[in-house]
Amino acid sequence: MYPSATSDSLPQFMSAPTMCQFAKDGLWEQAWSFPSDRPPSLPELDGYLAHRTEVAFEAFFGPAFFGVRLSGTTSEVKAFGIKCLNALSAQSWFFDALRREIGCPGLGQKPDFAEIGCVNAWRSIGAFRMTELPPTVSEFELLWSLVCDSPVGRDTDHAKAIEFAFKHPIEHWFGIPISVEGGPNLVSKTLLASADQALIRWRHGRFL
Repeated sequence: MYPSATSDSLPQFMSAPTMCQFAKDGLWEQAWSFPSDRPPSLPELDGYLAHRTEVAFEAFFGPAFFGVRLSGTTSEVKAFGIKCLNALSAQSWFFDALRREIGCPGLGQKPDFAEIGCVNAWRSIGAFRMTELPPTVSEFELLWSLVCDSPVGRDTDHAKAIEFAFKHPIEHWFGIPISVEGGPNLVSKTLLASADQALIRWRHGRFL
């Protein structure tokens, strides 16, 4: 049963979400966060959206996270927000419910690109985008050097994650932590390499 469809599923996404947040206009620094077991009411959601035509939702599984974004009419965006909240009631079967509600994430879908960035500061710090997935061993060493020299690699104020992003059927992404909790927030070469291995599994349809 989805999301724990196989024994190869990544453990980060096999439990119930621990926290969620909405963000408007990509401003994650100003995200509206709430515990997954105490979601906002529909009037509160309506007040937050305030007739917006774009909103993004993220569900956290400890430091790992899943996000999805919709642009559309005000009624479409409101309905999208409600569907995201509805999926939370499924707890450990969140992804199963979300797939019924909004049609994603799919199984075995290849990501369009990956980015390394700062959690809740993706736009302000700037993300490091990867287009060749997954890198070879020699490419990984070059990647590691470039990441270390980037604004993301030099930042020590925010936790780091790698996002695997998809454009279809709507924009969505999975984020895997690549910095050590409680540490200096620098990108971990070991965790980045582990995320690369996760991508190889994902490309064979075994990520979720």
